[in-house]
Amino acid sequence: SIFLGGGTPTMLSRVKLKSLLDAITTSFPPMLNAEITAEANPAISDMERFSAMRNAGFNRLSIGIQSFDDSLLRRIGRSHTSREALLAVEAARNAGFDNLSIDLMFGLPDQTPSQWDHTLSMAINLRPEHISAYSLTVEKGTPFFQEKEENGLSLPDEDIELAMFERAIERLPSAGYEHYEVSNYALPGYKARHNLAYWHNEEYLGFGSGAVSYFEGTRWKRENNPGRYIEEYKTGKNQTIESEKLDAEQTLSETIMLGIRLREGIEYSALMERFGMDVQIKYRSVIKQLHDEGLLAPDEFRLRLTHRGLLFLNDVAMAFM
Repeated sequence: SIFLGGGTPTMLSRVKLKSLLDAITTSFPPMLNAEITAEANPAISDMERFSAMRNAGFNRLSIGIQSFDDSLLRRIGRSHTSREALLAVEAARNAGFDNLSIDLMFGLPDQTPSQWDHTLSMAINLRPEHISAYSLTVEKGTPFFQEKEENGLSLPDEDIELAMFERAIERLPSAGYEHYEVSNYALPGYKARHNLAYWHNEEYLGFGSGAVSYFEGTRWKRENNPGRYIEEYKTGKNQTIESEKLDAEQTLSETIMLGIRLREGIEYSALMERFGMDVQIKYRSVIKQLHDEGLLAPDEFRLRLTHRGLLFLNDVAMAFM
């Protein structure tokens, strides 16, 4: 898989998008029918641009819609409107994209359950092949974090946010979407192959400012600032700002923490084959406790979350740290 993201790739000209993909595929020739995705901003999306991208080799688009409510889009600082989101999906279809993913968010400032229900209805009516539905995370260094620290941030309380999460779990599968990962839903045959590689803790290479790679047991991150990244590239400086070598214990722990995000869970036999370790013995007491608390399903073949475990995912993941 190839994934062009990290912001708004559609700001680039059609010529630059093609040359970028050509450079990648020349250096790393993709397998036949590889999944080649680009993120797209509804505010910078049109059929001419999408047609050029489709002809260049992109076969999947991930459109960052977030909400179909204009007041919420303004509240979170998005530059597009709900109408532009609809037009972006239409343009993508007319350009020949038959594999679309859209991103949605819940738990937004001042968001109500009815607004979330409206967004789900709009998404279902558009019938994209894939839907990601994430809760808002207020991270340090963001405008929302600053607003929360200075003036308080009017976020839905935990019960309302949980109800929104469960509403997505209820409505999207009823509309034919498989809930295959905590925050992701797909029509049959359209799970995100690129993201599955992350959840299976497989290797990947990242290029560009701020990009992260994971290869041969080492994870590293490149310079964040684009200007410095370019200057350091020109001078041949090592652009790695963070690096860590993971031992077998850390890799196993991360593999479990990522794998249990998948609704099918992670097979004990796969962990044995990869790490030469019987996880049922190594984590016997942890697994028993999580079973007793109703967080893990009573499955002798795999680690798999129950519905309750899904709601307390962080607690389950931390238990394997």
